[in-house]
Amino acid sequence: MLSNKKLAAAVSGAVLLMAGQFALADSTTDIVDALVSKGVLTEEEGKLISKGHTSQKDKTPTIKEKDGAFSLSSPNGKNSIQLTGRLHFDTKVSDVNPDDLLNGSTVQNNDTDSKAMGDHFNIRRARMGVKGRLGGIADYEIVGNLVGSTNLDVAYMDINKYEPLGLIFGRFKVAPNLEIKTSSNNIDMIERSYISQNAPEKRFGAALHGEFTGLTYFGSVFQNNDSALSMTDNKVATAGRATVNFAEIMGNKDLVLHAGLNGYNSNYQLQAAITNNTNSGSQTTRGTLFGFTSGGQGIANAYRAQISDTGTSGLTNAAYGAPSPNAANAHAENVGIEGILAYNNFKLQGEYSSAFYKAASSSTADRIQADVDTWYAEALWTLTGEKYADAYKKGAFGSLKPKNEFNFDTGSGLGLWEIGARMDVFDVSNTTLTSASSGNTRFQGAVNTIGTGNGSSPNLGGYDTCAVTAGSNTASSTGAGCGGGAKSYTASIKWVLNPNMLFKANYTYTKFDDAFSPIDIGGDGSRAAGVNKISNESPMMLRGQYMF
Repeated sequence: MLSNKKLAAAVSGAVLLMAGQFALADSTTDIVDALVSKGVLTEEEGKLISKGHTSQKDKTPTIKEKDGAFSLSSPNGKNSIQLTGRLHFDTKVSDVNPDDLLNGSTVQNNDTDSKAMGDHFNIRRARMGVKGRLGGIADYEIVGNLVGSTNLDVAYMDINKYEPLGLIFGRFKVAPNLEIKTSSNNIDMIERSYISQNAPEKRFGAALHGEFTGLTYFGSVFQNNDSALSMTDNKVATAGRATVNFAEIMGNKDLVLHAGLNGYNSNYQLQAAITNNTNSGSQTTRGTLFGFTSGGQGIANAYRAQISDTGTSGLTNAAYGAPSPNAANAHAENVGIEGILAYNNFKLQGEYSSAFYKAASSSTADRIQADVDTWYAEALWTLTGEKYADAYKKGAFGSLKPKNEFNFDTGSGLGLWEIGARMDVFDVSNTTLTSASSGNTRFQGAVNTIGTGNGSSPNLGGYDTCAVTAGSNTASSTGAGCGGGAKSYTASIKWVLNPNMLFKANYTYTKFDDAFSPIDIGGDGSRAAGVNKISNESPMMLRGQYMF
């Protein structure tokens, strides 16, 4: 009888030790306790088997799955790695009719500058990367872009063992506002608002950050360009953000009552590029100080401010888009406020920012400056009852998860349904410019004046431009009244099937402050009589999104 018990103990122990490679610790403990309680094992034998299993478990990595994402972590949980990815596939239907713009005028409507006004399919984002934890003291993330001009999206280390004080360095979001701080996977509309077109996003730098109950802060130093453009391009830019959630301080888990202050200041070099493809000995170059694409992936360069580089004489046969050997000196500063009021399944959110830009060419003969105000206000409602407070963390929103996920096998489950509306505005004012380069320093797009200057004819150049025309290129002049802007209204519906898949549909109506001829649409003097102009735009957008 004793030998049978010993044999049973040996077999049980062997099975448990092999199972220890895959079973959880609490399951193994339960089995051992059951065998001891039934008298199959003695307490000493049970302790010996459990000890053997524990020692083996301490050497075995753990595979975890959460919200469709898999991670591998060390036995002590201090080190981990997780594969991440996202795919945003967009469809846009434009209401802009090229026939309505032509009116028999001489046009260059096949120029690539006008392609934003067409219908299109587009992979907006395709990213793959890894993230995880190191030594129990730091998070890391490295993500690459599979589409777009920047191969590296983010790459940073965040030492955050203690919540009140963390250090992040690498390429990361410098946190200038709420909308940029929110991941593109979780933004409310398909496209961020004008306010996020008016601020830096991901840059190389370092930052101190932290969190207390209901309070966050983030202060960063960064470089505005990924690489230096000249020997003087060495000034560090700064950005900061602080938020408070009064609901968290009060202990209310159904409410978000958020207020925030953010801003940045940057002095940097602005790269100009060749803007024509002629074979002349002296080429024209321009660099964009700031610009806007209209709402809903609408008209690209609905408004932009450009500065010419007058120090490019001697460039010969340079190709279109080739960089100038000279760089303009640029300055940008911005201060913004943000607010959220969310209760259960209803949310109001808004931001306002005021920015100032100025730039001077390498010779300082061309100068430009303007004030730029942007703001948005939006209201959202989850029809299926999910609470926004559940997605709020550390001063921003994460993903909203459906109460009842859609089941592809049975067709059951509603998923999460959300509707929303947003008003979105940009306004350019207090504009001044000085140019010695025949109008190549200019405000371009939906401007309220065309061709200011010293009395010579406007240099339209195939688009509506507010620019100095310096007569015979022998004098400089100053022009003002070049401001403009737009107001966009967006209606949104979102269906989140599960934490990995969602669909969005947006309809946006944009009213431009001043009717204008978009870039390279139209080109004759008849546009001065009001033809070939756009005063509004109404694109429809759809997005299919997968992320893990």
